[in-house]
Amino acid sequence: MSGRLKFESFRTEVGTPQIRLLGQMEIVDAVGFRVTLQLQCRKVLALLTVAAGRPLTTEQLVRRVWGDDAPLRAAQMVRSHLRVLRGAFGGDALFDRISAGYRIVPERCRVDAWMFRALLAEARQRLPDDAMGAIRAAEAALALWRDTDAMPDVVDVLVLRAEAAYLEELRCQAEETLGQAWLSSGRADLALPRLRSLVELHPERERFWLQLMVAEALSGRLVEAAGGTFRRARHHLVEETGLQSAGLEALQRALLDERAPEQLLALIALSNSAHA
Repeated sequence: MSGRLKFESFRTEVGTPQIRLLGQMEIVDAVGFRVTLQLQCRKVLALLTVAAGRPLTTEQLVRRVWGDDAPLRAAQMVRSHLRVLRGAFGGDALFDRISAGYRIVPERCRVDAWMFRALLAEARQRLPDDAMGAIRAAEAALALWRDTDAMPDVVDVLVLRAEAAYLEELRCQAEETLGQAWLSSGRADLALPRLRSLVELHPERERFWLQLMVAEALSGRLVEAAGGTFRRARHHLVEETGLQSAGLEALQRALLDERAPEQLLALIALSNSAHA
């Protein structure tokens, strides 16, 4: 695989509409201007975007936007929103009207969430043989996020709330991939500040704790890793939940035995992403 990333940034490209879900929902038209849309209109667009080219009927859009509380004119309102979207994005440049309903045409737009997934997949593929390439891909993926939550303005729609939660999970997995890549590259000291922040933000995720312990050990802080950090991790992962964390116990033993770095990394790879 080439050393150059497939997606280096999310630059505005004239002629290509952009839909941004990784943060407050944003829409940029084909000439680079941000489009202001009413909330219900944004929900319709978000639903079509999340469907990723699969058609949705007017009835499906009505049900997903309003549920059981749809107004009598809901179908007419959806069609009106679609007309607004066509106008905002240059006629039929972004949407197809087919017998099965309405669909967004993936080839005619740029969606940050789709790019994020592609970059995460690339980072995973590059590990463990190309740690620096994995770092670049994971960092590029995480740089697409503009806020702590995905599309918070439209998550009262059940389908969109589920998609936002899924994107948040993938974001954590991207952080885990980045941490693993930093450790694999032999630059554990550079991973420490980020990992310390991550265990504070996500104390329930076992892999962040394991990565932090390994980063500390490989940075000359073995006593801290196998002592204080281990006890803090055990408090969050075991004592507060009543569950077991075999990966945590195994890693502490490996640290005390002064196992080789590749053995420590293998123990992290075997752990669960989220402690459940």
